[in-house]
Amino acid sequence: MKGEYTSALWIGFAIGVSLLVAGCIYPESKGDYSREKDQIEQRLQQVIVAAETKDFDRLDSYHLYGPKFTKFTGTSSERLNAAAGRDGEHKGLGAAKGLNMKADALKIDMFGNVGVATFILDYSFESGGQTIRRRERTTMVFVKDAGEWKIAHEHLSPIKE
Repeated sequence: MKGEYTSALWIGFAIGVSLLVAGCIYPESKGDYSREKDQIEQRLQQVIVAAETKDFDRLDSYHLYGPKFTKFTGTSSERLNAAAGRDGEHKGLGAAKGLNMKADALKIDMFGNVGVATFILDYSFESGGQTIRRRERTTMVFVKDAGEWKIAHEHLSPIKE
């Protein structure tokens, strides 16, 4: 009887571990990341507001600037590091007058503490008395760092209409 009980415990333990590994016990293992997706969407809106208002200190705080940060833009074939990405962003946004930005068709996919946001960046700005409108396919990779979502990689490519 005692051997049967011990065997049943081991079988129960093995089933529990199998379910845990298979992702059947914890909802986040099955892809229920609604809280994290909401946090990343809120962070993306904060990024847009900081860019539109040229609040560069706040904008910089939303990036994971350092040796692992990378950025691709539609104006260069080079992969930018943190310093070049930050400098280009500051110069470009600093020169834009009347900047308005919107993230259309936002999709966020989660991979643990990494979120990949893909969207169409629809933006406009004033130049030479005219309103210039642009749309770019955009990917931002967010990483949870010290409890906050930060941008670790950006990729923008223009849409030729």
